[in-house]
Amino acid sequence: MSSSWWYGVALFPLVAVATLLSDFGSRTFILVSSSGGDPNVATGIASFVLAVVSFWGGILVALVVFACLLADIRALGDDERWSPSIAWSLGGLAHLGAAVFSPLLLASLPLLTCYLYRRRDRLGRS
Repeated sequence: MSSSWWYGVALFPLVAVATLLSDFGSRTFILVSSSGGDPNVATGIASFVLAVVSFWGGILVALVVFACLLADIRALGDDERWSPSIAWSLGGLAHLGAAVFSPLLLASLPLLTCYLYRRRDRLGRS
């Protein structure tokens, strides 16, 4: 059985990039807003927009990754070569939480990498 849901799971590094951009935008906004003297309004607005868009974009991508992971696990449920456990969804759930609480990336990135590696090892590129 072939499942192409793994393409959505492979988007998981985008959440880490979005989280880093959101943190950078937030820190820059705070730095510009709290600096003494004449603040640079354009930098403040741009950093605020970057923080908000990357934060919500990261959450959206994390939701897509989680949904695709669940769909892939379900699609492979009866495959004789590899039938992944529903416990793999905990990696996707941690990744969803990592969009808000970035230290969870330390757990979710290796778990999702391991899932995709094991999937490729057992099933090939299908």
